[in-house]
Amino acid sequence: MADPLNLSLEDDEPTPVQEKIFAILNDVLQPTSTNSLDDAARALDNLHPEKRPDEPGQEKESPDSFIYSFFQPFHTVARQIPHRHPAQDKLAELVKTLRDLPSRPVHIAEWGKFELWKSLPLFGETFSDAYDSDRSKPLDPAVKNQRNLNFQSYGARLMGNGTVPNDRYCIWALADALEGRYDSGKGRLRQILTDPTADPEVDIHVAIAAEWIAHAGHVIYRKGPTVGGDYHGPLVKGPGKTAFSPQRWKLWKDRLVEFSECDKLSEVTRKIARDAVLKMEEIEKDGTGEK
Repeated sequence: MADPLNLSLEDDEPTPVQEKIFAILNDVLQPTSTNSLDDAARALDNLHPEKRPDEPGQEKESPDSFIYSFFQPFHTVARQIPHRHPAQDKLAELVKTLRDLPSRPVHIAEWGKFELWKSLPLFGETFSDAYDSDRSKPLDPAVKNQRNLNFQSYGARLMGNGTVPNDRYCIWALADALEGRYDSGKGRLRQILTDPTADPEVDIHVAIAAEWIAHAGHVIYRKGPTVGGDYHGPLVKGPGKTAFSPQRWKLWKDRLVEFSECDKLSEVTRKIARDAVLKMEEIEKDGTGEK
């Protein structure tokens, strides 16, 4: 059995409904939980102020406030769950289960009309806020890296199970790790650095890229040529950049092979790169890109 999770809201002033959301998450994600994801999703839906019974002495938040704050506990918890813990899969599946509940139209001030829960209103906006939320925190670098890896694994799983596209986060991760970087030169004097050790954060970058390949590689491969790759490293060439393409897939794979064979890298990072290559070959062999 997996290790129990020690989770918290990491917020000195959570709203009452966020505490209720967290209680449901903290229960269903534990290895010993007997609650189903369906039950947890329905319990979360029943927290909506239009469904939740009145409580003595506690004023309900508005429906808008409920939506604004709803997904923040999900993102906070994701950062605390080790990237290989089975609760990561459960959390991503819970979001999918919630999305698949019977939907109803809602209007959110300043945002417009949504389907609750089909369109997961404001999930993307709160995910974006959470993506950088650790950057300014005074955390040990190793702790910060692990929390980032956990969060990226969560994002990759959501893309992999078809719940949230997350294309841009995937591209950022793979480009940062595998598409080279420029030196400090200016203009025409600027040189492309391809040595894996040229990246001072190579270990965490490769680990994050591998999570996207492991959990969303089948989606990447199935997409084929898709315009929209405005974010790219210097090794991506051509008159028009694509977000996903066979050429870019091949570049990532070739670079991972290079990383796996670089004796200047740690054995841990080299193994992660090797495993990612094997996963890519497995996806290619399957042909359809299905997981």
